[in-house]
Amino acid sequence: MTPTVMSAQVFDSGKFRVEVPDGWKLFCGTDSDGKPTPKKVFLYKGASCETDIFTHAGITICFFGKEDLYFSPKDFYDNVVDIEQFMLGNYTWGGYTCTSLGYPYTMLEARPDGCVFQVMILTKNGEYEISLEDTDVRRLLASIAVPQ
Repeated sequence: MTPTVMSAQVFDSGKFRVEVPDGWKLFCGTDSDGKPTPKKVFLYKGASCETDIFTHAGITICFFGKEDLYFSPKDFYDNVVDIEQFMLGNYTWGGYTCTSLGYPYTMLEARPDGCVFQVMILTKNGEYEISLEDTDVRRLLASIAVPQ
């Protein structure tokens, strides 16, 4: 299924929906073979082109269906600190903060109905910063949903 923008702010990949806040740009992800996939999107604050994912702070959302294998990447990161679970939108989110190659992340997981949403928040990249506590980040997280 071809990903579609449902409205000016809601994106439907065919696997999940997410609201794109004003000032953010969404880019479709690729699988391990470099092919476009409806299971991954990148949302970057202040981005204007796809290469901005290398210089801006942003969020990667990955969806793993019941048929997909999912292994938490937690053991691959440095400076891991668990965060307390919280309810936001339709799901209970758990996770941790960490660093990867010196970059700070907040990593979140929700497990609705045998599926997994993995959300990777790159909190600081150069002069750009976002936080789990930012209103637009929380709004984006709260909007994640599997289409009915």
